[in-house]
Amino acid sequence: MNTLPHIGFLGPQAYMAKAIADMSTRMTVHKLYPQSWDEDEMDAVAAECRRLGIGVVAGFAQKDAFHHILINERLGNTAPLRLAFLYCMNKYLMRTLEADPFWFDAVDPLHESDEEIIAKIKEWPFMLKNTSLSLGRGIFKIKNERELKAVLADYRADTGLQALIAHQNQTFMQGIAAEALPPVVPPFIAEHMVDMNSAIEYCYEGYITTEGEIVHYALTEEIYFSNHQALGYLTPPMSIDAAAASKIEAWVNNYMGRMAALGYVGQFFNLEFWMMPNGSIALTEINPRAAHSYHYNYLYSFGNSLYEDNLALAAGGRKLPGKTPWQKWRDGDDFQYTLIVLITGKTTGKVADILDYDYVDALENREGILIRHNRGRNDILTDSDMTAAGVMLLQLWITGATQSDMIAKEREIRSKIYRQAQAEAGYPPYWQVP
Repeated sequence: MNTLPHIGFLGPQAYMAKAIADMSTRMTVHKLYPQSWDEDEMDAVAAECRRLGIGVVAGFAQKDAFHHILINERLGNTAPLRLAFLYCMNKYLMRTLEADPFWFDAVDPLHESDEEIIAKIKEWPFMLKNTSLSLGRGIFKIKNERELKAVLADYRADTGLQALIAHQNQTFMQGIAAEALPPVVPPFIAEHMVDMNSAIEYCYEGYITTEGEIVHYALTEEIYFSNHQALGYLTPPMSIDAAAASKIEAWVNNYMGRMAALGYVGQFFNLEFWMMPNGSIALTEINPRAAHSYHYNYLYSFGNSLYEDNLALAAGGRKLPGKTPWQKWRDGDDFQYTLIVLITGKTTGKVADILDYDYVDALENREGILIRHNRGRNDILTDSDMTAAGVMLLQLWITGATQSDMIAKEREIRSKIYRQAQAEAGYPPYWQVP
């Protein structure tokens, strides 16, 4: 008889198979793939969970975050309230909770003229961001009025995007009392443009218990080339040491205390923030979930399982036993550096003509490096796929006992994995092997 606890894993991806296989020795893992937020489907998924004895579900990608709430509510588990989730899903609303934000303002092209919007802009150039899109979509660096008017015109003509945003907002707002809703839920935010060559971006993971206690979980540094293209994500960070932990904790406690007051409890959260040259901290964004790709960072570096911890929190809502990666980092415990190496393509054509898959296969099969295949080797990249940073093709998890080991391995992989030399992108000055 199977006495292992039954859990629901929302939307698992292929690269998670190793982690799920390991989890399956301690629990019965059911893979769930809900397709919509419709009430009838959510009722059906919850009924199926009860039939199978699934007590809790967890999702780790942005598309799973609302399903996590809707299904756990139905299973009797504590989950973040809709109002808190709405703030997390809107880049304007999330910034209104910041204690000392840099300049920002709401932009609504359907209800404001170009002239009214231009009058609001206090800094040029600035960043214009769609408030509800994810994965880097809808983000623009605006240098002048001509560029601003072009983006606004494109949005006014894109009725499909307008309908998508309206549908998302209406769905997230269901169940929120009218008097509790924020007065403005705009489709765009205009904000100060951070100098990426002087600020360093970090990704912080934490959770809030059902009693509202904020627990610090882990910290990862985002490494960029000189052209602002992402190089990789490093756990623990190398640009700051544990001496900075108290300052970060204080900032997180302030910001997430406001989020907890809105009802964000019983769930992990993922904060991205900039450490500015003067030492101040500025919010990039918050994600209402754990970041699924960092599971392996925490596992390889510190031995912690993000997936299982998230499920345990959702099921019980209490502070989890044992030391978090954050606590181990603060206390100077032994660890490995873990880097997610980001491999992008910047040319059109077949992926197998861009990358050397004999080398990729050797890394994966002979060296045992975990690889997430964001695009298949036979996929064809077109102009419509291209973003300013190119197209994400692979993510590779590598480890090293020292920073030098890590840097040397990353540079070796990047020098060998492409079939053709890539457009020059300078490494940051600290990304050197002594």
